[in-house]
Amino acid sequence: MISKNKLQRSEEFIIFEEDVVRYVREFPFWIRLFLLPWSLFCIPFVLYYLGLAQSTDWTNTPIFGVIFATFGFLILPLVFSTMILWFAILGDSIDLTLNSISREIILQRKSPFRSRLTHYPLSNLQVYKVELESDYPVYDAAIVTLRMPDGVKVSISAFSRDEEAKYYIQRVRKLIAIASESP
Repeated sequence: MISKNKLQRSEEFIIFEEDVVRYVREFPFWIRLFLLPWSLFCIPFVLYYLGLAQSTDWTNTPIFGVIFATFGFLILPLVFSTMILWFAILGDSIDLTLNSISREIILQRKSPFRSRLTHYPLSNLQVYKVELESDYPVYDAAIVTLRMPDGVKVSISAFSRDEEAKYYIQRVRKLIAIASESP
């Protein structure tokens, strides 16, 4: 089937065909490589904390100083590094296909260590939120959030103009209406 329309922005693109809308968001490998060294951010802070713990006179300890040092030099850096490591390793690429012929949604979320493929009925899809640039001047693009029947949300920001987002919403609602009709 030949694409009639295609929207692309950064690592995202949407392809409109007669009875199918496909959205793909890639998670570039270079971003994963860039983030991995930042996960080691916590090491100097933890080593400094351990050095402080060994040199502290524990007979007369300042309680608030210990709490501040534990939070600032141990907990906060570990949480930050864990968050970056999780994002670098388990960040998902998304491939979403809305097909009115088969009346289903196919959502595939891929990362280097896991791949999840989920099928949903198209008639249960919800356009959860529409954030247009004209309504939210802080945004540099429109964002459309779709909600799957099990609550999974997919945010789509592949639009350069509000008109593209409105057209996309119109096409999605048309596909939902076609799928909702009795066979």
